[in-house]
Amino acid sequence: MNLFNLTIPRRLRFLTMLLSAALIISIIISWPLWGSAQFYPDDLLIPSLSILSPYSGLLAILSVLFLVVSLFHEKRRIFILCAILINILLVALDFNRLQPWFYIYNSMILLLVFYNGRVDNASHFTYIFICLQIIPAAVYIYNGIYQLNPIYLNNEIMDSLVGWENKLSSRQFQFLMKASLVLPFIQLICGVGLLIKPIRFIIIPLSILFHVLLLILLIPSDQNQNYAMWFMNLVFIMLVLFLFSGKTEARYFSYSILLQKPLFYLVVFAFCIHPFLKLNSQWQRQPDFLVRAGLSNEKKVSVSESEFLLLPDYVKYFCEYKNGAFEVKLGKWCRHELLSDPVSGKINIRKFNNSPALARSVVKDSEDVLSSLQ
Repeated sequence: MNLFNLTIPRRLRFLTMLLSAALIISIIISWPLWGSAQFYPDDLLIPSLSILSPYSGLLAILSVLFLVVSLFHEKRRIFILCAILINILLVALDFNRLQPWFYIYNSMILLLVFYNGRVDNASHFTYIFICLQIIPAAVYIYNGIYQLNPIYLNNEIMDSLVGWENKLSSRQFQFLMKASLVLPFIQLICGVGLLIKPIRFIIIPLSILFHVLLLILLIPSDQNQNYAMWFMNLVFIMLVLFLFSGKTEARYFSYSILLQKPLFYLVVFAFCIHPFLKLNSQWQRQPDFLVRAGLSNEKKVSVSESEFLLLPDYVKYFCEYKNGAFEVKLGKWCRHELLSDPVSGKINIRKFNNSPALARSVVKDSEDVLSSLQ
């Protein structure tokens, strides 16, 4: 199969299969996030749905089954749409499930549902294809922008690379830390460059090299168990190749057609305008596709020493003593138990009714972090 000679309709079909398989694999390797036996407090978006929480695991299995069937059935769009609806329900049952990879994969595969498979309507499949191109470009650009903040550069890079600390000498590890500071800039270059056709032949290898480096640097270990985020680098390599390599535009296509398509405006809003509004401290709790942009470590619950004694022993493991109080590090806790970074800015503490400390506490919002980016 020559990627450079693939027609857009064939690319769209391969992308549908790729994203379906990516969702299946990612849900499986992050299974603690989807089961109902988690000890980490969930964040119900709609309290009345709490009756369905014990069945989260069954819903996740059903979603995976629909996606598996879509890989082999001719009417794949129906099964994909059913899987997406279940995925929306799973997020409503726990907002922490809206991981960046989950948001990106579902958004892209939802776009592909609007493609009817016809190869004789170039305007239709080309505008769908362009909408898909916008998403990875926006992911690169905004992740690069958001990661240019002191918290990410000083703290989260260290957390991400901590698995290498015992494998390298002190001087080598410090060099690795300093060299990793260029990663946000590489993302910015990749995002902008992929939108400029004449330089794609340079940017595509750079993007692939970037993800290969992340696959090596962030290889899963005891300190880094976010397998789904690591796997997303493999998926993005394939996305870049299918979306940007070779001939990616149908003959006689006019870009003015995009302005007539409501779906184009939705994509621009979700992946271009909305992240910009968040950058300016607007809509903090809305979904996004940021990858560890210095925000997860800011989510914590502070308790006094007397209240700390009331916490379950398991929760105490994730507490740190600072300035006369204990802080429950939600990022550390979530990564340990759910194999994912925390997304929610608050937690549902009904599982800790015996703890007035958590019952009275409010998770620190990330507004201060984002305001530092302005």
